[in-house]
Amino acid sequence: MQMKQREWLPIPVLNCGPLEQTFLFWENLGFTKTYSQKSPYQYGVMRRGDYEIHFHGAKDSATGVTCLMIVTGVESIHAEFTKRLKQFYGKVSSAGVPRISRMKPGQTRFTVVDPSHNAVIFIKRGGEDHEVYTNADRKELTPLQKSLALAIRLRDLKLDYPASSKVISNGLRKARDEKSIDFARALHVKADLALLMHDVDLQQTTLAELAKVHLTIEEQERLKKEFSV
Repeated sequence: MQMKQREWLPIPVLNCGPLEQTFLFWENLGFTKTYSQKSPYQYGVMRRGDYEIHFHGAKDSATGVTCLMIVTGVESIHAEFTKRLKQFYGKVSSAGVPRISRMKPGQTRFTVVDPSHNAVIFIKRGGEDHEVYTNADRKELTPLQKSLALAIRLRDLKLDYPASSKVISNGLRKARDEKSIDFARALHVKADLALLMHDVDLQQTTLAELAKVHLTIEEQERLKKEFSV
């Protein structure tokens, strides 16, 4: 595939340890090695379609670099990467190194961390990702809705699960005169965060609270679509 000419073409250069180990990981995700050198320093190039990632040998590859990739079809890319990683490693890890963050309906990005600790964040092209970030700033939100939007921002964009859990827990504790469906949404998110933090007790307690929330059949169907339950 011939790359379109552009006036500006920024290319990320990431740290790496042994080049071959890094190449193998990205080749497993569908990238192709287009250049490699070992002297006078390690340097390599991986390409997939119009996207290139360059790698520079570093003595301390444990301090990785972060870069963003704006892509079309982020959901299908995540599904493909997950399948490839499972085939290669026998499982899909969302912790440790390497890893891939999970992606549920409504999310607009995911993160891949390679063996050299580089974090490549794949973001859905368009305005949805920005909307997720700014949603918590909308003035018309109720206090619980604002807590929910902020918790989602921390969970999906920052991957800060403890902070997200704290925000949604505080929002639920202080909530007054909120809609039942918003209580249910907040409890769904709290239970999901407990799962991500491997807190079984918190997850079970939250799910028990969720079961007590009275919802209409229409509201139940809406939540099933939102949370894929």
